[in-house]
Amino acid sequence: MTRIQKQFKSGIICYRTAVALMALLVVLQGMTVVAVAQEQTGRSLFSHNCATCHGQTGSPTAVGKSLNAPDLTSAPVQGQGDAELQQIISGGKGNMPAFKDKLSQAQIDSLVAYIHKFSKSHK
Repeated sequence: MTRIQKQFKSGIICYRTAVALMALLVVLQGMTVVAVAQEQTGRSLFSHNCATCHGQTGSPTAVGKSLNAPDLTSAPVQGQGDAELQQIISGGKGNMPAFKDKLSQAQIDSLVAYIHKFSKSHK
């Protein structure tokens, strides 16, 4: 191979690598935006639908305590998987009403992700 051919192939490889890295950065940036949007949606939904009983930080308010609302920062709640929390939010439990007719599955998923953040912020 001549020197010019080697430089040309080397340039193509560098160009392809640069394009691939740029594409990866765009994808990662998009994932960050989605995660931030989901957290904001979860926070907003929680404030409007859950905080009256569970408090803004996941610990029950006086109203929540009177209804036996669990502390969402507790190990038993945080130990529940996504599917379990989705089922509770969707179908209700004890004094908690069902939200399946008020919230979409995507909104319930956002709430579950937001509830799991309470364990990280309270340890």
